[in-house]
Amino acid sequence: MERAAVLAQILREETQCRKSLAVAFSGGLDSGIIAYLLRDCGAKFYTVGIEGSRDFKNAKDAAKLLNLDLETLEIGENDVLEGLLFLKRVDPEISVVEASFELPLYFVCSYAPENSIVTGQGSDEIFGGYKKYLEKPKLMKEDLERLLNRTWPREKRIATLLGKELLTPYLSKRVLEFSLTLPAEMKIRNGVRKYILREAAKFLGVPESIYMREKKAAQYGSGIWKMMKRMAKKDGKSVEEFFASL
Repeated sequence: MERAAVLAQILREETQCRKSLAVAFSGGLDSGIIAYLLRDCGAKFYTVGIEGSRDFKNAKDAAKLLNLDLETLEIGENDVLEGLLFLKRVDPEISVVEASFELPLYFVCSYAPENSIVTGQGSDEIFGGYKKYLEKPKLMKEDLERLLNRTWPREKRIATLLGKELLTPYLSKRVLEFSLTLPAEMKIRNGVRKYILREAAKFLGVPESIYMREKKAAQYGSGIWKMMKRMAKKDGKSVEEFFASL
């Protein structure tokens, strides 16, 4: 497919080797493409989660396939509490859901000694990754605007405050411009979300077990939301109440 080949080439050029590089890696499609392109660059790959989390399993399986230098960062309640307090200082208006999906980035930036952190941020909003888009594809535009105006700037602040440079290949100007040329059926086709991105991954040579993996939001795949619920329950609160009380 011509468009998949074009996207594959753009991603190849936007995901460049450099010294002191770390990748936030869940083993899914988005980070899997990045990992495949950086697998021979001497990059270090980090997966955040609680014991027994889905992301740990997926990341270990994918790392074995791609021969990656993977390190798993197992977190506990004290780590989560420290991270939530940090995020509240960075953005006093941050919601509990936003905080939960920003925690993996916080932990990688805090722990990794490398100077630059690569993430797969933006792929879902650009290429139609969330399940809600199956019924309401128009939400993609709204979500992308929120990402570009609120989430992405906050993530750059998080990285900067922790002494890191944040790299987001999917949010490069070229990828964004390319996405504007895509008809809706190239993003979601026959119920398959991120169709064009999966085709680009296939063109690149990414293993099928990685590029066909279903989306699981970071806070759920890592088990962070589960831990936050457990912490809140100890205080007799909902997750929202617990977060507001911090």
